[in-house]
Amino acid sequence: MRPEGAHSHNSSRIAILEFMLLIQKSLKSRFRAIWTSILLTTPPNYADRLEFLTKLVVNDSLNNLEIANEIDLTIVVIVIGAYWHQDLQEVRSRILALQSQSNADIQELVLAYAIALACRDDLHPRSFISQICHDFNNRKLLSRDPVDQDSCLRQLQLAQKFVEQGASMITSHISNSGLSQAIASSLYYFLSTPHCWHIVNQRTQRHPLINHPQVIIQSGAIASAYLGEIENIANLNQDILTKGAVISDWLWTEWTGVYA
Repeated sequence: MRPEGAHSHNSSRIAILEFMLLIQKSLKSRFRAIWTSILLTTPPNYADRLEFLTKLVVNDSLNNLEIANEIDLTIVVIVIGAYWHQDLQEVRSRILALQSQSNADIQELVLAYAIALACRDDLHPRSFISQICHDFNNRKLLSRDPVDQDSCLRQLQLAQKFVEQGASMITSHISNSGLSQAIASSLYYFLSTPHCWHIVNQRTQRHPLINHPQVIIQSGAIASAYLGEIENIANLNQDILTKGAVISDWLWTEWTGVYA
């Protein structure tokens, strides 16, 4: 005879498993959206490089990698934020470790946090910058130089101000008084139109500053992670969609193995 309460226990366990499966399905769609966005915003023929960098992050093999350019650094940071999203301390420690072998600094940590929180379905556009500033003001030594950390947080607050004012792209990037850091610009574009990946992408294509490629990739990745999809994909390059799905589905399989 089944012990009293066993049925209730099993029902609860099944409900938890079903809930976890729903989360994983949602996460799978976010991974697909992120990797598709990356392939749509990086140079042509970047797919093999993206797959290589993704596997290096998952296999903890970054120590042997020389990160030669800002695009590779941005991709590595996005992968870290996505793959380790369940543990922000893990995200933080891995980004800080990158500082010893690359130009990674406080901006990269903000990007990784944005990706991680979006994958957790915990990125709230109206309060994200306030949350980051609150958390990072209480944590020193997140940057090589405390002055750089303060400068980054001021830039984020300025981005929030421009978003709230509805300031135009040009106004937001006026020399000496506007946004000059890639992550601040990326968040400005995302926070201005968080409901549509294509609008974010169209606006960043006209971004006026030299960190143009970084801003396009970062803002697209944040938007796709937040939305969990890229709308109207039927008209997009099918080879890109297929390759993005292959890499992201592999990542999701690896992630489910770690957290099963």
